[in-house]
Amino acid sequence: MQRLEFYFDPSCPFCWITSRWLLQVADERDLDITWRPFSLAEKNDEVANDRSDKTSHGDLHRPAHRVHRVIAAAAKHGAAVIDLYSAFGRPYHVDGREYDDALIAQVLVTEGLPTGLARAADETSWDAYLRDETSSAVAAVGEDTGVPIIVFKLENGEKKGLYGPVLNNMPNREDALALWDGLRTLAPVSAFYELKRTRPDGLPDTSGTEGI
Repeated sequence: MQRLEFYFDPSCPFCWITSRWLLQVADERDLDITWRPFSLAEKNDEVANDRSDKTSHGDLHRPAHRVHRVIAAAAKHGAAVIDLYSAFGRPYHVDGREYDDALIAQVLVTEGLPTGLARAADETSWDAYLRDETSSAVAAVGEDTGVPIIVFKLENGEKKGLYGPVLNNMPNREDALALWDGLRTLAPVSAFYELKRTRPDGLPDTSGTEGI
């Protein structure tokens, strides 16, 4: 069994696709995944900063940060983080909904959770926890990062974190498994630093992630 941590932000479509890929290969490669929050709004100092900046994605990250708070509160009630991430992500990334109060209320009802948890969206008391989680991811991979982040827990107790893989669409089963096997080979190698190619134009294609 391979134990790992996956850090996510609900706003990122690339992270969404990578999370669906990871779920796709989890059973066939015997993966034990801990799902952990990474707040891009915290990382970029956007939580309380709503100033207009054409280079910033704060208008996307702040609503996702509210979702992070709700997921954290719901997890305290025993809800599975991955189930909530999936329940919020499908309408947002597949159906084009916004992370507004209506969607938060809908997800809580659908998941059988107390509707009062919606209040957590505006409770800043959760921010210290989200800040600590985000900092733990940065400690694993460095400051120059976003999401997705995968942290491998090695048998010798070490942790090896990687930013990525960043996927533009869902791979088929054969490619998905090959991608995992290659990543698993590279992850423990301390000398390995980076692989990169130019990002395609346009938004990532989230079709094919509906049922995952």
